[in-house]
Amino acid sequence: MEGKSSGLYLIDEDYNVIAVNQTIQELYPSLKVGEKCYKCLMNQEEPCAVCPVANHVQGPQTYIDPIRGIGETVDAVEVNLPSGGLGHALVLSTVGESATIAARLPRDKNELKKLLEQEYFDSLTGGCTRKGFIHQSERVLSRSNMTDYAMILFDIRNFKAINDTFGVEDGDSVLKFVFETLKDSYLKPIVSARIESDWFLFLVRRGRIDRDQLEPLLNLEWAKDNHNVHLHLRCGIYYLEDSQASTSRMIEWTIMAEQLAGREDHGNVVVFDASMRERYIDQAEILTSFSDSITNKDFKVYYQPVVEAASGKIIGAEALVRWIHPTRGLIGPNRFIPALETNGFITQLDYYVLQQVYTFQQSLQTGGMPFVPISVNLSRQDFYDDSFISHVLNLAQESSLPTDSINYEVTETAVALLKENCRYLLQQVRLGGAKVLLDDFGSGFSSLGMVGDYSFDVVKIDKSFIDQIDAEPTVRTVIKSTIDMCHGIGLRVIAEGVEGASQLEFLKGCGCDYIQGFYFSRPLSEGDFCAYLSKAQIGTQSDAVVLTPRDSQPFDLRDMLDLVDHSGLFIQVCHPEDYSMVYANAMTRNISGHPERPYEGEKCYRYMLGFDAPCGHCPMKLMGDEDERELEVDDGSHVFALKARYANLHGRRVFIEYGHDITGTKLAQQRYTDQIRSILETIPDGQGVFHVDLTADVWISSGGNAQNARDMQNLEDVDSLIRRIGSFVPDEKGEERFFDTFCRDAQLQAYADGRREVVLETESYYDDRSIRWSRITAHLIDNPSTGNVESIIYGVDISQERERIKEIEREKGLADGGNDQLPFSADDASEPLGRADLDRRYDLLTGLGSRLDLTDSFRRMRRGEKERVFAAMMIDVDDFKGLNESLGFEAGDECLCALGAMLGEYGKREGVTFYRYGGEEFVGLVRTNTKALDEKCQRLLDEVGGRRISLSNGDEASLTVSLGYTTHVDDYLEMIARCDRALYAAKKRGKNRFVCLD
Repeated sequence: MEGKSSGLYLIDEDYNVIAVNQTIQELYPSLKVGEKCYKCLMNQEEPCAVCPVANHVQGPQTYIDPIRGIGETVDAVEVNLPSGGLGHALVLSTVGESATIAARLPRDKNELKKLLEQEYFDSLTGGCTRKGFIHQSERVLSRSNMTDYAMILFDIRNFKAINDTFGVEDGDSVLKFVFETLKDSYLKPIVSARIESDWFLFLVRRGRIDRDQLEPLLNLEWAKDNHNVHLHLRCGIYYLEDSQASTSRMIEWTIMAEQLAGREDHGNVVVFDASMRERYIDQAEILTSFSDSITNKDFKVYYQPVVEAASGKIIGAEALVRWIHPTRGLIGPNRFIPALETNGFITQLDYYVLQQVYTFQQSLQTGGMPFVPISVNLSRQDFYDDSFISHVLNLAQESSLPTDSINYEVTETAVALLKENCRYLLQQVRLGGAKVLLDDFGSGFSSLGMVGDYSFDVVKIDKSFIDQIDAEPTVRTVIKSTIDMCHGIGLRVIAEGVEGASQLEFLKGCGCDYIQGFYFSRPLSEGDFCAYLSKAQIGTQSDAVVLTPRDSQPFDLRDMLDLVDHSGLFIQVCHPEDYSMVYANAMTRNISGHPERPYEGEKCYRYMLGFDAPCGHCPMKLMGDEDERELEVDDGSHVFALKARYANLHGRRVFIEYGHDITGTKLAQQRYTDQIRSILETIPDGQGVFHVDLTADVWISSGGNAQNARDMQNLEDVDSLIRRIGSFVPDEKGEERFFDTFCRDAQLQAYADGRREVVLETESYYDDRSIRWSRITAHLIDNPSTGNVESIIYGVDISQERERIKEIEREKGLADGGNDQLPFSADDASEPLGRADLDRRYDLLTGLGSRLDLTDSFRRMRRGEKERVFAAMMIDVDDFKGLNESLGFEAGDECLCALGAMLGEYGKREGVTFYRYGGEEFVGLVRTNTKALDEKCQRLLDEVGGRRISLSNGDEASLTVSLGYTTHVDDYLEMIARCDRALYAAKKRGKNRFVCLD
């Protein structure tokens, strides 16, 4: 059977054979075109019991062939027949692209049973795998009423900490213990599975789920060396509906519920509901219609008055945006702002609001109507956009309005993250005459230090404080002291969210300057706000704050802030001598995994981690002789930034710790370090390397072995450096092209467009004064510590590479191919594609389209018959020859098959259609826009590199791939040539890299 392809035959809806290939004719000579397949093969009058078409089986399945007595994999793929009807292509993977595939298929029932057990059962727990769970659940549900059942998914909180503390072997024991406990519980599951590391999934009868009885299952004790380790679980539940959803989809809904458990305002048990699904859909619809709504001015600006507390006069307003969607009606900011911030559109909205406010203020001025200062909110992302900040500064200089007619609000969190860059920009805004308001004061980290470190005019106390005025004496003390503190350093204070008379009276008694909230007015449309202004008394913000003496008792303001349960921080207070807990806010209790359980008097290590003794990363152990410290603590699954100190509470010494989860930040910092190291390791010796901060517009370093690079030190700004580097391009036109490509604005624009690499090939002078071809690359990277965009620029001598590429182009027939000629006739195509490819457009080994299908798809795209292609990428498996030599050709085929499946899954999700180009090379056509294309490429590399491939011989293999892409897709031959050159450049840099060549 050496050299034969997989067997394939086509049947119509009535099981009549339409076509067979040569392999099928040799394997099953009884199969005749025009006759029923089951009659030919089995001599039966109806489809056989295991027929994948009759049983609507999706995807490949393994069967025992009753005719040949061996195992074979059959995939029934629905296809459109030339007649216009539907049919099925049955693909039999008994031989694949080499006869060795047949050797790895089971040849008797025992081998088949063993293979199925590996696929369907988890070797650690004895339960099902995900695939086994789907298989068994579908069998149960096929003969039952679906609504009688539910899926319930458990996971173990901080399981990584258990593994790190006790070791992998004990970790496995914990997994087996939890699985057995859940399986043998009152739930009496019908199907039990471990679908991932510590994820346990069960199909149970709906009536078995009792929220009260679930609680003991969420808090287990595992015995270890005469000690009990407390295990805290959480779970998600999906009650099955009478729907057409697949079992896989129902599992995803169960996971969606579980991932909300213990987070935000959810408890440890979350039941899936339609709102969870709708949230995802809602966000997608918001992003889809955003641009049109900006164009159509569906976003409306509303104005909420700010009044003087003492007199009730209006002294200003805050601009708030509302989305009046043409089909969905009013969309609240709590829905669309997070979606826009997450996906990078918030600056576009802020620009729109700013324009609307300026236009409104100018219309009031022109019409001779009264107007007051209006404050506009700035997002953290706005400070990364130079054009937006320039627009803010230019408006202040060019507008005919008084300089403080437009003021700006910036949140505490944004200021903390932006640091020095924010300080400078806020100073520039104030120099232009506008006032800067610190919004949401008290809702973030290090509030007091922030007020002292930055230039603000007004502090707005967050609504979360105001809401607690009537119920919390501690909060009242904090508010009063905050107002005194602000007055002491010359700041005015606005209280946000005031709704009741008692709140107003308290704030007036504290000397609060201004009030904003429903008590005086809701946000008003332009027309209603004009009417409000025409009737209201208009005041002015006084130049100074007059402080009046008020009675107050001494207190530690920092301690009071720590004990207020309002912020995005976790807060915990213990007695240091015995670790007994005094206070834990809501976030701390949620982190524990059992927020409902009382904490007072509990040992902190038992309540938080389930341990019987203080853990190794206990902050108290890290204090040394100090009374106050800033710490970073890693508990195995999270990294926390803490402020910790000893203090006195009610006459007794306590240990206070508060902070936030910085796991994401630490990972980002590690990625930043690894990224720089990875870039520098791939730069050949003798090259110049330049590091700049694009956001701050500063030179950081110049290095490398090239003398001309070492001479470029202490440059004034980024563009000065680029001019110096560009001076080594031998002709004036090329020098300008170099500057246009790598100047600061061009690199920032590339970053804004989602690109993380800028590449230019040009001639340049070297130290020996020779002129050679160089590839200049700028890697654009995020520095999480500063929030800035940085660039690492270097050049590589590619003179020999260009010669090699010319040889490759000649070999592939691309060197003189002509711009518009495509090899579409059989005669023209036979040389580059091979005769066998003309007979088949489907690659049976990988399940992807063939090279012929690629050219055909491109032709149809050019004709407008298929959707547009925005970019193309070429992928090659790294060191595939070595893999074949070390593991064998059978394993190589299996790896290519697995890679084909990965590319197929990735392509569906990311909008990329993949084709097998030949051997271990693949081409992908990107059918979505090219924004963030570098992120797409990196995700693909990460997914392929992070997947373990199980081989039929029991071994495992892993792959990495290199990738080259281009956005020049107007001409097929040029597109392939550019992809090939980019791929070659990626290979030169090492494994698992990607390069763009535009």
